[in-house]
Amino acid sequence: MMSMIERTIYANTQKIKDPTLRGLAESAARLVLENWAYLLFVIVLWRFPYIVADLTDTEVQPRRPTGDSVFWQSEMARALALTCLAMSYNLLFGFSGVISFGHALFFGAGGYVTFIVLNEYDASYQQGALIVVIGITLILALFSRMNVRQLLIIALIGVLLTLLLMPGEGTLSFYQAIGLAVVASIAVSLISGVVTLRLRGIYFAMFTLALAEMFWVLAKSGTFRDITGAEDGLGFRDILPESFNPTPTFDGSRLDMYRLTVVFFVIVFIAIRRYLNSPVGRVMIAIRENEERARTIGYNTFYYKVLTMTFAGVIATLSGLLFVIWATDKRVHPEALSLKYTVDPLLNSLIGGIGTLTGPVIATLGLSLGETYLRNETFTLDTGLFGILTVWQLAVVLVVGLVWWLFRRPLQTGLRRVVDMVRRDTARAATFASGTHGHWALILGYYGLVVLLLLAVGLVIGSEIAHNLEFKGDVYNVSDLWELFLGILFVVVVMALPHGIVGTWNTFWANRRVRRLEQSAQQSAPKGNNSAS
Repeated sequence: MMSMIERTIYANTQKIKDPTLRGLAESAARLVLENWAYLLFVIVLWRFPYIVADLTDTEVQPRRPTGDSVFWQSEMARALALTCLAMSYNLLFGFSGVISFGHALFFGAGGYVTFIVLNEYDASYQQGALIVVIGITLILALFSRMNVRQLLIIALIGVLLTLLLMPGEGTLSFYQAIGLAVVASIAVSLISGVVTLRLRGIYFAMFTLALAEMFWVLAKSGTFRDITGAEDGLGFRDILPESFNPTPTFDGSRLDMYRLTVVFFVIVFIAIRRYLNSPVGRVMIAIRENEERARTIGYNTFYYKVLTMTFAGVIATLSGLLFVIWATDKRVHPEALSLKYTVDPLLNSLIGGIGTLTGPVIATLGLSLGETYLRNETFTLDTGLFGILTVWQLAVVLVVGLVWWLFRRPLQTGLRRVVDMVRRDTARAATFASGTHGHWALILGYYGLVVLLLLAVGLVIGSEIAHNLEFKGDVYNVSDLWELFLGILFVVVVMALPHGIVGTWNTFWANRRVRRLEQSAQQSAPKGNNSAS
């Protein structure tokens, strides 16, 4: 279907007589055909408030912030911010091979640094910052191998950033505070990268975890309550500009903020995609596959890792700031620095597909919105799911799948024995030699018979167990068991989809494409031999 559409579009572009216009039309057609799914997804995101409003018969911009459309605007925006966090972690882990347990440090720093500097900034800080820039330049001059030109460039950049982001008079603007948060993220990335990237494996992961946990303890400590708000969180309702406040709905501020979140998500996705397709991204993928080989070729792997860590840290920082802006209580809580915002992106990347662009997007949006949609739902063991299975029957299916995965090698051995027995039959030898449908029918029949037997035994045993349980009629809340659900989902994905959802899908289509090419090559081989003879 798509090939027919492509041929039709390219055929129409060839009818344009002007070469310049024809080239532009071909480029635009190629861009749309290669990215039509992304464009459709962005359109759905952009129209999402109106779609929800039509489905629930609510208003997009009511006088008060109530209604399903308003509620799902905030939930989708927070899910998109978490998606950007997952994409930044996947850039670090999936594409670079750097396993970090301290990514939450950058996520939490977005809100804390921005609103702390807005609260605590004084014009006298500019002079102190200039002294720090000069001190760093002198330290680099004494202990590094940089030449005079490089030192001057660093000093000039530091002075310009100080003068631009830290005014000597008046108050600090919100945009300048965001800039200082980004600079702080870059500084932490460079410092932690220089210190930790020289470690390897579990030592690097543990060091990053200790670094993030240290800041988490400091944020909730009562010693710095006047600055961080301790366990109560840092309030910013009074200092948040009205243009960035998503609470009002009647004047369109909430809808504008939602659109800004969508734009930020699109920019992050395009930036990561462009980064990976650049020469730097290709080097990072080579480092992930074989760092020693990349180093032997002549690449400075340490430099590329620090660069990627800095890029991922900046994305996480801006994502964290956007996430707390959408908070209902308008407070930055120490939880933003906790291990949760490192483990969740890791799990979402694994479930969606490590080393894929769309995997973390699908997993994060699906799980975040799914949790919101199901948080108030309750169930019992006899509750039906989609009108097909009850809860206990689904549990039996999962157990059968686990048994299948654990004993897959003996089952494959049994399959080979069956195939060998059939191959001894001279009447079917030609069928197996030619690789026709009879061969695959036997394999599918064998697997289907084994699965049906396991399911039948499991359902019989499960029925007896379920009817004799004392807590059979107990009511459970989905929100209370959500972490258990995530754990089960992770185990199922690892067993059934070893490369994640998107990764397994891409592998399937790649293998299918290879098989088609091999079949076409085999079919064309006799023709070539006949023509040669």
